[in-house]
Amino acid sequence: MWRRQVDSSVHGGHSGPGRRTDQSARPGRTPSPTGGLNAAYVQALQGSAGNTAVGHMLAAGSAQGSFPVQRMYHGGHGGQGSGGYAPAPAPQQMTPAQVTGQISALVNAPPMLNYGALRQGRAHEQFWMRFPRDMAGQEAEQTLSETSTLLFDSMKGAQERARAAEPDQAAEDSDNREVQGMLINDRLVFATNFNSSIDTLVDEGEQEFGEGPTLQELLTIQQSDAGRTQNLRPHEAENLRDKLESYRRKNRAIAMKQRGAGEQGRGYDATAMALRRKLKAPVIVANVEDGDLREMLTSKDFAGRVILLRFGALDPRKNKQTGRKTREKSVHAEQKLLLALGYAGISPHQDVSGPLAIMGKYRPCMGCAAALKYYQERMGFRGLSFDENYGHYFQTSVNNLAEHHRHIMDAHYLEYIRQMVREDVTSTPALRHEAAPAGSEFRRGGPTIRVPGRYASRQADVTPPASDAEFEGDEYVRNPRRKMGQAYELETAHLGIGRGSQSHPVGRRLDELTENQAAELHELWNGSAAHPPTNESRQRALELAYHYSRKRRITLSILGAAIGLHEKRLGTYLTKYANEGHWEHMPSRSNKLPSQPRERDRHRGDPSKQFTKGGQLDDRGRRAIDETLAGLRGDPWVAEWERFRGYEESGRLDRASHTLNPTKAPSELLLTLARLRRDGYDVPQMSRYLYTGDNGDNLRKAISRKGKSLLEQSESAGDTAMGGMAPAASSAGSSRRRAAPPSGRQSTTHSRRRQSVSSRPERGESSAMGAGRQPRHPEFEGFELRIDPNGQPYYIEEETGGIYVYLDGRMVRVRQASPVDTEMSGGYR
Repeated sequence: MWRRQVDSSVHGGHSGPGRRTDQSARPGRTPSPTGGLNAAYVQALQGSAGNTAVGHMLAAGSAQGSFPVQRMYHGGHGGQGSGGYAPAPAPQQMTPAQVTGQISALVNAPPMLNYGALRQGRAHEQFWMRFPRDMAGQEAEQTLSETSTLLFDSMKGAQERARAAEPDQAAEDSDNREVQGMLINDRLVFATNFNSSIDTLVDEGEQEFGEGPTLQELLTIQQSDAGRTQNLRPHEAENLRDKLESYRRKNRAIAMKQRGAGEQGRGYDATAMALRRKLKAPVIVANVEDGDLREMLTSKDFAGRVILLRFGALDPRKNKQTGRKTREKSVHAEQKLLLALGYAGISPHQDVSGPLAIMGKYRPCMGCAAALKYYQERMGFRGLSFDENYGHYFQTSVNNLAEHHRHIMDAHYLEYIRQMVREDVTSTPALRHEAAPAGSEFRRGGPTIRVPGRYASRQADVTPPASDAEFEGDEYVRNPRRKMGQAYELETAHLGIGRGSQSHPVGRRLDELTENQAAELHELWNGSAAHPPTNESRQRALELAYHYSRKRRITLSILGAAIGLHEKRLGTYLTKYANEGHWEHMPSRSNKLPSQPRERDRHRGDPSKQFTKGGQLDDRGRRAIDETLAGLRGDPWVAEWERFRGYEESGRLDRASHTLNPTKAPSELLLTLARLRRDGYDVPQMSRYLYTGDNGDNLRKAISRKGKSLLEQSESAGDTAMGGMAPAASSAGSSRRRAAPPSGRQSTTHSRRRQSVSSRPERGESSAMGAGRQPRHPEFEGFELRIDPNGQPYYIEEETGGIYVYLDGRMVRVRQASPVDTEMSGGYR
């Protein structure tokens, strides 16, 4: 898996309106030497395009022609060259395969080195280290980068929550490395390298805030400090904490509409004003391939909206032969944003008004920086502003460009890469508190020095700003020049990514598994329809996987794809196997485990309490749900379920839009569902029955987070008697009432699991549905009064969700999901 690196040498000098115009090169045509192919001309052509191109030209007899060449930078920007190079001639027509081949030969030679055994790509032996600087004139780019950083932290926090809810399932997007944002036509588009990062974030946001969360709500989901600083050195962890705290203060000022319009001497910030425009509007999740993407990017109706962008081509696909899903693919986030411009048919002269910028948590890698420059200079997006201080080179990035952006893989793109390799060096950021030393060079908008590669940052974020935001009470105060620490000194500097090398000692991995080997691993781990998996079969699968990984050096990604496990989860199993040998393991979500009978006597720690994915939802299961719903008649959530049931019976139900949030379901229902799930009933079928989603993911999380704890409390407490309680005075507000689901708010949510327009109501509204007449029965503090269909009262303890009946002057706890053991003929419809 490639590791995202970003450089800071361009964050000091962005291209676009109001930027340094001397950095924008014009297309030119370089005449070839007269009199044939002399030695100097051949040498220049070899340095630009390689021997293959020379051979093509000799064969075609076209040495006398002239060839268009695009320059990325003019002279005077610094770098390894003198800055006075003439554009080298390049062939006019090259296939993407020829371009990638020439690039590979170019970057796999000096002055480029491997870092981190290629995990951190290739970069120069020396780096431009960029120090905190004034962002005047680049306020929109600054806020775009800072908001992307906060959104990245929220995505990692959502992944933590997802893993905590389902510990046996490794988060699909745990390797997500970046978030990039695009400001276009006064709206914001954010992209990640994995689609599932967006899906997980929106899912977790809807669990907490309801359908269609806003960006500000999503930003409240934060990664834990332990997770955020894992594997960071102390100075790196401190730098990250300080940076996030500063960015959150700035975001708070934007949300309070105190930052963005030129307040306190800061320039106009188009990104902040776009964020301020529709703070309460839900985010839009859209695919690059959506037919209405053009409208989202150009229509005035979508100005001020926040769009989370996916690329559907990267989603897992089901293999028709094996029936297994492929692994999710990824591309660098900048490439998704550029794809959006192409798929939406955006014309730079007709469809773009106002600032256009692409910035993110990291600076673009070398391949993405060249692609952005190509769109800026070759495709007419002259106003596109981006971070030209590029980061490391990753072959995967260029390969993805060759696959999804074939139209840019030509001699001009090759020339951009050549200039980056030969005429400049990679950039890296200083720490947030490090001041530039005396004698530093002012380069592309900020102070810069050259440092050996071993001191380059391991995080390689964009260059930090020199300003900060403070609050005096609720009033935002801008600090244009925050206090810095000591000036940077190479003698006392922290080591970073370490020394580079021309080659690395990591042995070549054999990415090969025969079809029989892959099928054997899959069947041992997952079982078959006739033979479910056992501990012994899974132990054998681990033995084989360990052998393939250690002896034959097959990657975990390939082994995990064959088994059906995320590579990180498989790595954990193999490490435990290597250290401890075999252990007892039974999956909690194997779709191969049949429904099994359960003993009635369930104690804490009893294996029969284990949650498994089971069989069909039969009449017994539906009756249990119906009886529970009947006892909750009058509850707003249940009333909404009744409404959807009516829609289904009349043929008007749209499952894509008619969905309920399972986390808002009554505790009694979640308790019943937890029992049914433990008894072997299939969660997706229960979810469809309750209109909480077709795949059951949201219902499964609700049961794991709430229903399971209610079940444990109910069965561990047993029948508990509570005496000496006198009825409390009845009043209109003494019984706790669940807030009604609001209505009226619309969102356009397009996700991998829900490909349709959905709505989330405005908060604060209430529903009169199910208000009803209050029964005349005694009420008690700490308990909520409920009435079953036969008119009999029962009570729900507010703290534990336990079910009680009032008998002979005392509260008696009962085990049943329904307070009265009554057969209901025909079920609850």
